[in-house]
Amino acid sequence: MSARHRLRLNLLGATASALAICCSTPMPAAIAASKPPLPPARPVHYDPDPDICQPAALQRSFQLQLLPWADQPAAVQARLRQVQLEMLQATLQRCISKGLLSPDAARNLEQTLGTSGPEAVQPSGSRP
Repeated sequence: MSARHRLRLNLLGATASALAICCSTPMPAAIAASKPPLPPARPVHYDPDPDICQPAALQRSFQLQLLPWADQPAAVQARLRQVQLEMLQATLQRCISKGLLSPDAARNLEQTLGTSGPEAVQPSGSRP
């Protein structure tokens, strides 16, 4: 092995050792203490407005949000419909709690959309 190769290997070994020492050494307490703690993650809930809480608007938005996936297999559409119904239930609860929708109207809308099958969803290519 030439001297040049030995020098390169020694430099690589020294660099690797320095990195191992540097990266495995814990951060000094003073530096760690000076960093502020991360804020806790909060879920964002948007307050519904009177226009959103209208049954026709809720039904229209429910169907429009499923349109991009109308060409997916039935199992995928069924799962997406279930997720959409769960989100709808949360929206309905917020509308009811704000006094923007009656419980009877919410129940009727949930039953209508929950029992309607994928035939209510048209493929995105058939939109006007």
